[in-house]
Amino acid sequence: MTSQHSPEVSSSPHDRDSRNFVRTFLFGDSDVHEDGKCVRAGLLMDLCTEGWVGIPHGGIGMGAIMELAMMLGNYPQNAESLYPLSADFRMGGSSVKIGDSLIVEVSEAEGGAVGRISAERDLSPYVSASIRYRDAASHRRDLVASYIPGGISDIENQLMPLPHYKNCFVCGVGRSHPGLKRSFHFLDSNESSRKIVVSTVGFDTRDSEAFYLFQRNNIIHPIASLALLDETMGWAGFMASASGAVTVRISYTLYRDIRVGERVVAFGRCDKVRGNAGSRLLFWASGGLAIVNSDGSFETVVAASGQWLGVPELTRQMKIELMPKELTERAFRIAGAP
Repeated sequence: MTSQHSPEVSSSPHDRDSRNFVRTFLFGDSDVHEDGKCVRAGLLMDLCTEGWVGIPHGGIGMGAIMELAMMLGNYPQNAESLYPLSADFRMGGSSVKIGDSLIVEVSEAEGGAVGRISAERDLSPYVSASIRYRDAASHRRDLVASYIPGGISDIENQLMPLPHYKNCFVCGVGRSHPGLKRSFHFLDSNESSRKIVVSTVGFDTRDSEAFYLFQRNNIIHPIASLALLDETMGWAGFMASASGAVTVRISYTLYRDIRVGERVVAFGRCDKVRGNAGSRLLFWASGGLAIVNSDGSFETVVAASGQWLGVPELTRQMKIELMPKELTERAFRIAGAP
């Protein structure tokens, strides 16, 4: 039940205009099995899924669970029954690397769904998830609204570019596979006591070949929103800790659809750091996606928070693999690296 990804952007009937582009991107030729109130599929973590070098991006697994949840009989068919949509993910029950074959399984639950991703060789979950429809949680949205600026004009000329990877699903600029191709920026402002990281969508016509590609019926697929916020908040944690890290747990609340063509700004802020780089380190971060309205004001449409575990080997990888070198060195200086 493993999928096979093409090394190039597909020109088959499952191309970027296909209704099932995201499903094909995730599962390739793998069969999707429906068994009553459960759906499962094989997921091959090949280079198409890379985040850290040699490690799949967490957004891939989260997106795969959300995709199968959409196939369940109890998945709401209208916005009024679906939103707010909350999804909680716990990561790292088993380690996964590029080349591993996984099984994704999602089942109906009261008011939502539960999901898990396991390696074929190891039945403990790599990712476990709980999804709830019409969830009234609002605290995450309030938290994000408390620190994001009032509108797009408030961050213009204050964005300091951060480095990027070559093949990362979110920030990779040299991918031969489809990817989000996002750039990240440090919000260089004296008005905030916390370090905030920003990424934008829809301000470049090339986004039609990147972020907007991950859509169905002109609505952005959750894989794009979840992966972008995961990385934005991870960057925010790095800027406060000088440590590369892996996601331990992350929770999202989606308040409405994001449509192709809407301008979006992702925000991430580190809320707390415990420990120090080189030893056991944890950080907590929050963030959100805000739509830019016609008057330039922000509307928060996704809110998130999570916990990350610092990994010294990933910090070393960042120093070597991120590019360009001068942006990497500056980011480490701002983050307080010795």
